[in-house]
Amino acid sequence: MKRRTYLSAAAAAALAGCSSSGESDNEGPDDEQEGSDENGESIAFDDFENLDAWTAPLGSLSADESRAYAGSQSAKLESGSDNQFRIVRELSEPTDLSGMRPSLAVSTEHEADIVIQLLDGDENRMAFRQQVHRGTPLVQTNFGVATVDGEPDLSAVREVQLLRWTGDDDKGAVWVDDLRFVSAPDTGKVMLQFDSGYETDYTHALPILREYDYPAVSFITPSRIRDDERATGNHLLREQLDELADAGWTIASHSMHGLNLTSLSGRDPEAEILDAKEWLEEEGFEDGAKFFAYPQGMYNGETLELVSEHHELAFAGLYPAQGIATNPHLCSRVSGPDAGAAQSMLDLTAEVGGITSLAFGQLDQGSRSALAETIGHLNELESAGDLEIISPTEMAESYVR
Repeated sequence: MKRRTYLSAAAAAALAGCSSSGESDNEGPDDEQEGSDENGESIAFDDFENLDAWTAPLGSLSADESRAYAGSQSAKLESGSDNQFRIVRELSEPTDLSGMRPSLAVSTEHEADIVIQLLDGDENRMAFRQQVHRGTPLVQTNFGVATVDGEPDLSAVREVQLLRWTGDDDKGAVWVDDLRFVSAPDTGKVMLQFDSGYETDYTHALPILREYDYPAVSFITPSRIRDDERATGNHLLREQLDELADAGWTIASHSMHGLNLTSLSGRDPEAEILDAKEWLEEEGFEDGAKFFAYPQGMYNGETLELVSEHHELAFAGLYPAQGIATNPHLCSRVSGPDAGAAQSMLDLTAEVGGITSLAFGQLDQGSRSALAETIGHLNELESAGDLEIISPTEMAESYVR
């Protein structure tokens, strides 16, 4: 029976051939692969040095030699009057991309959701998607799974599409380069995350996760950690951090004050990043100091460079079930899903594999109940062997290229 899984809608509700040969025919990848290693397989699919294999039924496609991620140029994509661009590459032979996820170097003039679709011969498709922020150079971006239409046979892909929908006021260009496909873990991996270091990490989340002996990550803002009960506020006490760590939690960075690093007033982004890392190291959380979550999910070229210099992993994005990270500093995650959306994403990850990070904020009684429901569902899938829980250290060691 045909099915359609609307993972992109759930996420929105919860949150708001290789062209290096120079050939211009429509052949699929001609075995130009980087091979397999302990961190999985990567297939270099198209470096956009030759655009003849692509057509643009919607919008426009052109070469831009003024910017490139790999080689001498990138592909510049622009929407037309129909508020969409779509470029298509038809493959003369079916290509096996089963168990893989796309990764693409992207830069954009406006914030954008970029979609990559794989279609089989019957036009069943899997769509991969990621949010990209403006103000960055071309940077490799890890795509998660957005929708599954029908029952696509990804062992016999016949068509690859790149597309974006726009509004009347955001038709700015998008540049893409270095499209590749990377392996995803067959057994889905799940990471549980909590942002900003609210005390409900300890009072609400810890008892739920402790019941199943599940670890999590608390991305804290050190400036708001309280020394004792006399300090006002709703963030964690310093002693509670130790108890979370003793329970297997990773204590990591959400920057010093948890502010949008792309629009600071009177504060230095570098200081926000480095001060938080130094605090974690001085307080005995050296392992967690390696990991970062961008406040409000926002980043630009400057913050990406700073975070990349000082951290092993960093998290931003919107979509689940990514593959092995080609860019460890833009690992995808889903922030604030309700119980229905979270369970849908867990089911998808159990079905198609990949890595899903679920991030939660301050919990009240309603969201605590939703978390308990989500973790109960996760336990059912984990107990059946369909999912595994991982820490950021495990991801950094095993699921990064």
